[in-house]
Amino acid sequence: MKLLILFVTVFGLIACSGQSYDSELAQKDQWQALGLNDGESGRLVRSQSELEQLHSLTDQSVAQYQLGYQRGIEDFCLPYKTYKHGKKGQQYTGQCLNTANERLAVEGWEVGYKEYVAGQDLLWLNNE
Repeated sequence: MKLLILFVTVFGLIACSGQSYDSELAQKDQWQALGLNDGESGRLVRSQSELEQLHSLTDQSVAQYQLGYQRGIEDFCLPYKTYKHGKKGQQYTGQCLNTANERLAVEGWEVGYKEYVAGQDLLWLNNE
């Protein structure tokens, strides 16, 4: 029970700190950095209303966010990285649509995820 409480507390703190960092970037008009961070972490692109919740926007703010996001998601979707995401058990949710390496990125993800599933199956069989 103590472990569960600790886990919930730590997870809550991490979630809150991520949101405050996003807000801080937006308030400092560092929209490109926010977009880059979102893309590199594999987050789906934020809508304009989601961005407005962080701070007031201009057309330039949205353009800067989108530029940063495109750079970040292209990095996230490099095939060797998507393989690693899949191997860690992360499921693909469309992050790499319309990126330069989309087909290879998805294939890498699928290969990594199949290896993850096979490893989980072995763990399950060994515990029986």
